[in-house]
Amino acid sequence: MSLLYLAAESEVDEDFYASCATRLTGRIFNKIRLRNRKGDGVHAVQRQMKNAVVMARAAARGPEPVFFLAAIDNDRAPHAENAALNRALLIPEEQARPARAAWMLAVVEAVLTANRATWPCHVALAEPVEMMESWIVRARREVEPQPVPHFSKADSDRARLYYHPVAPPPQWKDLAALEQEQCGHADKLGFYEQVVREMDAEVLAARSLSFRMFKEWLDAWPKGDSPA
Repeated sequence: MSLLYLAAESEVDEDFYASCATRLTGRIFNKIRLRNRKGDGVHAVQRQMKNAVVMARAAARGPEPVFFLAAIDNDRAPHAENAALNRALLIPEEQARPARAAWMLAVVEAVLTANRATWPCHVALAEPVEMMESWIVRARREVEPQPVPHFSKADSDRARLYYHPVAPPPQWKDLAALEQEQCGHADKLGFYEQVVREMDAEVLAARSLSFRMFKEWLDAWPKGDSPA
């Protein structure tokens, strides 16, 4: 069985990304969980991610094929998908936030080199804009929410500040929770499994640049012979 080293913010997130990898490659993975602890800050997450890549590289010396998947929510960092975001309305901390895709790749290349042909393990990087729930909602809905959300929840201080003086519309986690309720799932894991099982990856990739970028990594992985 293939080994999948996972660096994400929670176990549920890891399972979602692993399910996407299985759906798009047909491979069944033995998951090795290497948590990026939420709230630790960029520099800490970079160190955690580097350590995870080092562990995956070491495992690749063994007999089993090794895959590495790192995922970090974009959280309003600069990205081509959120070009409509008014950065001047963000708090100073978020205005100064660097683009994440570049440093995620830099962390991988610092361990594996920039020559992908020599990488001993297969890599995928995910940076959902602004968070994984945006993929969930777009996978379930044919119509884009308007206005397009930028935050997790409408009742957050940052959302209220951004949309002031009007009340914030439902944000990504609000919309995802509504989809989960309508599907009748008591837990997120069961709901996410249904989302991945039923999603049209090509359609979602056309609607979300960040998902398309993630899918391009997975499309480069060798395919298995298990059912997708």
